[in-house]
Amino acid sequence: MDEVMEKGVSANRVVLSVLTVLILIPLVFIAADSVLMTAGIPDPPTEATAFTADMPWVHLVSSAAVIFLLILFQKRLRNLPEKYLLIVGMILVFIVGLAWVFKMRVEAGADQLLVLEGASQFMQGNYEWFVRGGYFYVYPHQLGLAAYFQLFIAFAGQNAYLWIQAANVLWLMLGFYCLYKITALLFGKREITNVALVLLLFCFEILLYVVFVYGNLPAFGLGLLAVLLTLRYFKERKACYAVWSAVVITASILLRNNNLVWLVAMVIFYLLDAAFEKKKWSFAFAALLIGANLLGGFAVGFCYAQATGIPAAEGVPKTAWVAMGLQEGPMAPGWYNGYSNNLYQSMDYDGEKTAVQAKENIRECVANFAEHPGYAARFFYQKISSTWNNPTFQGFWISQVRDSQIEQDKLSNSIYNGGANLLLQGFMNLYQSVIYIGSALFFLFHFKKIRREQLLPGVIFLGTFLFHVFWETKAQYVATCFPLLIPYAACGWTGLSGRIKAWIDGKRKNKIHPVIPQEIP
Repeated sequence: MDEVMEKGVSANRVVLSVLTVLILIPLVFIAADSVLMTAGIPDPPTEATAFTADMPWVHLVSSAAVIFLLILFQKRLRNLPEKYLLIVGMILVFIVGLAWVFKMRVEAGADQLLVLEGASQFMQGNYEWFVRGGYFYVYPHQLGLAAYFQLFIAFAGQNAYLWIQAANVLWLMLGFYCLYKITALLFGKREITNVALVLLLFCFEILLYVVFVYGNLPAFGLGLLAVLLTLRYFKERKACYAVWSAVVITASILLRNNNLVWLVAMVIFYLLDAAFEKKKWSFAFAALLIGANLLGGFAVGFCYAQATGIPAAEGVPKTAWVAMGLQEGPMAPGWYNGYSNNLYQSMDYDGEKTAVQAKENIRECVANFAEHPGYAARFFYQKISSTWNNPTFQGFWISQVRDSQIEQDKLSNSIYNGGANLLLQGFMNLYQSVIYIGSALFFLFHFKKIRREQLLPGVIFLGTFLFHVFWETKAQYVATCFPLLIPYAACGWTGLSGRIKAWIDGKRKNKIHPVIPQEIP
């Protein structure tokens, strides 16, 4: 029996070590890249990414400043109750977020506008968006978001976009609160939790997204709530947490399809729990997650089909998005270039024919990469860098290319195009490196003693990273994944500063009370 238990513990540690290494590899890569280079979009309204050399010494100075501040305020961070920082933080996010929404009055555009208009037309009995070639025929995964938008259209009519943005502030606050609770749950130290709260307050990248009329922030808040509920289940073993996590993650996926990666990560952890902790119910909850997601997607499509009398469409095949993710484009390698929609249209919206052609294009791309490894290295480097090394994650761009109901004043113009913009982008560039480096430090320091549940946010990051290596990508697609690294960064920098302080204190102690070697008798 003891031998079996030892083998189980050994297998568990191997799995945790493998996952830690897999997370650490892309983290170290993007951390180094963020110090050496910067990817940005310098010429709105185009979305073309430019790669420029960064100033490593500035990033090193900012890292030293973080360590100095943590050493300086170590005792205060340990003694200050988290609730004080949490309350102040929530109030600031609420005030600044709403002020940004009602000050900027940024209108919807592109897919945001199409989903909003499609939902509005549906409510008026116009179903042309659902027929062959219509927006919801091509992109049926947007129906969940359309249903969400309908709530605001019914309440606010033409001003629905403004109230969707205001609701984004509340979703952002929910996400930040969940990250605070996740940090406390994973690490259990007030000092780390307080550092994470401070870092969250400076996460301007995600704050800029409150004016984005899309499913990003609702899915962010719900996704983090699902992660929190899952972690609570692992800690307390109450089935209600697992059941609610299935409901919540399904809702988040209906609002933003990319959150399927989050669901896959949660399923993996339920299966690991079932395998290594012998918890049979965890296997059932993994099945529940998958079943709830399938049922949720079917239910939304079925309801719209019943209302319109038009059968739900399958939309653009998944393979077309993969093919596009392996192609060049005017924005950056692997970014949206219109391929998927154009191919689907050229095949007369026949999903099977589209999938066959997309697979052929994928084979051509892979063969080209194999034949030209230097080109493949450049392609994937620029694809990854343009996705993860854009310090604003297109946070300014999403507003710069949209109209506004009001004329912007000097402050607004400065934030978007002037001195304030340069200052904010410079800060976000350093902030991004601080998060990446701090996260990498955490996994390096805790490699041998990391607990399984501590890896869940990291596996979501890893899944998102790998997904967008092959799928079509943009920096905005990973903006809501970036904050998942903040708890790790808080723990990493706190650990490093603690080690440095202990070393300094040890030096001082030896200087005041030197060790006098005893004579050998």
